[in-house]
Amino acid sequence: MDPRLSMAAQLGDVITLKALLEEDPLILEKVSLAPFAETPLHIATLARKTEFVKEILSQKPSFASELNQDGFSPLHIAAASGQVEIVRELLKLSPDLSLVKDKGGRTPLHFAAIRGRVFVIDKLLSHCPHAIRCVTSRGETALHLAVKNNQFEALKALVEKLDNDDDEILNANDKEGNTILQLAVTNNQLQVLDLLRTQSKLDKKFIEILPGEQSTVETDILPQATTQAGKFDLTQPQQSDQSAEDSSNTIWESVQEMVLVVASLIATVTYEAGLSPPQTIWRDDKKLDPKCIFHHSNSATNTCPSATYYLFMSFNTAGFFSSVFLIFFYGNKTYVKVLLPIALISMMITYITLSVTMLQNGLSLLIVYLITVGIFAYCVLAIEVVKKIVQSIYGFAAERVGHISTLARRKWKPSSADVSKEEA
Repeated sequence: MDPRLSMAAQLGDVITLKALLEEDPLILEKVSLAPFAETPLHIATLARKTEFVKEILSQKPSFASELNQDGFSPLHIAAASGQVEIVRELLKLSPDLSLVKDKGGRTPLHFAAIRGRVFVIDKLLSHCPHAIRCVTSRGETALHLAVKNNQFEALKALVEKLDNDDDEILNANDKEGNTILQLAVTNNQLQVLDLLRTQSKLDKKFIEILPGEQSTVETDILPQATTQAGKFDLTQPQQSDQSAEDSSNTIWESVQEMVLVVASLIATVTYEAGLSPPQTIWRDDKKLDPKCIFHHSNSATNTCPSATYYLFMSFNTAGFFSSVFLIFFYGNKTYVKVLLPIALISMMITYITLSVTMLQNGLSLLIVYLITVGIFAYCVLAIEVVKKIVQSIYGFAAERVGHISTLARRKWKPSSADVSKEEA
């Protein structure tokens, strides 16, 4: 294409176009010789130069059906960018331009639905109602594309244009087996479901939308919806994206780090306790003899370890090995669920055993643990009390703010008498 012609189309310079035609009457014919020509009409449409478009159409009407290297006709570009005036001019030339498809089998109506161009949709279907039946290479109707791209107003305009005998369009399946109803339920588009519920032509028994509750769809109407991951039952709670899964993975990564730290601390403490048991259960003058295992003596000079020593060492050893295994398998949820409670419970029993040997008698032990339980109870009650106090303060503040805003609106809102005076 002549660079001057391209620049004139970009700037919408009709005078330069006429001058170039006087200079070379075949300049526009030369443009159409290319197999996929970027015509001046494509450029002017993209640049929103309506007057230039009118002039080009009067000089070379065949440009309206030309496809550029991307497979787009001028009407594709005008429909996608919402240029209603240019759409009208192109449709005056031929309503069948609405049926031209790009490389993906998409018509101008499909692009208007994707971009939510409601006025363009109205113009296209007014000139060519049959365009609503066209499907893409994936079997998608314009309604599918509107739902997939969250263009509710576009979907509403399309549904309003349907005739009484167009029920198969509402119930059409794309190549993945999805109807617009299935897509709306999968993506939790309540507005779309509410719109479709009013359509008696829709192949459904009921769609029930309740505030704050999940939509209910009968299983024989919507058996399955297809996603890239496969098929799933629409009657079960589904997530429309991967946000929940990503959040779960992030939480698990944080838990892994904490598990590794806790396991390392438990392994260190139990290792030290195993090598150097507390003096209350082990002294240097005591010996480990097979005869001491079942030996029982109240003598103060007994050199055999007491029963608390075996209890202490057993749970200390269990805590040590469970924490070591936990360090190796901290990335496996199943191992963590089993080993972490064992390590923590072993540490708890080890501490209780040690505290029993350190206290003088059972009464002292009872007093210590009663005080401990009291401290825990106090903390729980304190948290609940603080929570209630904060909620009360928040509720009071919200009430006062609402009252003040109501007074402010009443103060600044003009009365009906004042309005009538101003109108007079």
